[in-house]
Amino acid sequence: MDKKTINLEAVSFWHSWAGCAEDFGKILPKLQAGSVSESDKCKLINVSSGKYVYRCQDGGFDFACKIQNGKKFWRYIGRPSLPLREVLHYRWLEDNSFPVPRVLAAGEIRHFGRLQKSFLVTDFLDNTLDGRIFMPGGKMRNGFEELRHVYCQQHLTLLAKLHDLGGYHKAFHPRNLLFRGDTAADLELFWIDVARLRRATNLRRAAIVDLHTFFRDMLLPEAETRDLTGVYLAAVQKKIFASNDELISELINFKRRMFSRKKYRIFE
Repeated sequence: MDKKTINLEAVSFWHSWAGCAEDFGKILPKLQAGSVSESDKCKLINVSSGKYVYRCQDGGFDFACKIQNGKKFWRYIGRPSLPLREVLHYRWLEDNSFPVPRVLAAGEIRHFGRLQKSFLVTDFLDNTLDGRIFMPGGKMRNGFEELRHVYCQQHLTLLAKLHDLGGYHKAFHPRNLLFRGDTAADLELFWIDVARLRRATNLRRAAIVDLHTFFRDMLLPEAETRDLTGVYLAAVQKKIFASNDELISELINFKRRMFSRKKYRIFE
């Protein structure tokens, strides 16, 4: 087995399991209990909805460890946890040359099939920022327009590739779209938090939702938004929109539910 590949042979939806890349094997037992706490080697960097993310340094590794509680356990009886789905999606994305972190380990803690906790470990992407820094109120909203624009262009080009492969991101928020680099010329991208990714059953709807998710968060000037939807349309091979005007109209009139009256802004 390639030491860089996580072993998922032990996966079961009825009892606890864990797998890791071969070179991470000495560290995995420390994580299998499902409890990571702050120490001089581990720092809590994010908490949300029962999910705890730590940055840890141990055994020569600098890694991110995501611990997730098994809330609403009935959803996961006989089904994979979110971290396991994310591992599978990372593997698929890597196979298709998308920029994602290396997965080091994953596991589930179950009792008679009931999911209690799950964990996912990836390389920590040092010196990266996420797209929230370009959103309204972000530290790089103003004065970094060129970098922001290239960040958007490159992530939207990757999204077009995903859609051409029949994928539906379902969480294409700027917070999940990382970058590294100080100028447009040296920009390096990464995708994280891909647990919700799936095969699109309705590619047109999937494209609208993914694009709307991105643009309603970014709230860019209208001219820039139109330019960027043009970038997406030029990159995507499956031509499901007749024109940029049609796509913009779909985004402006987007409804999450058929009879919803809620309106969303996609321009600044």
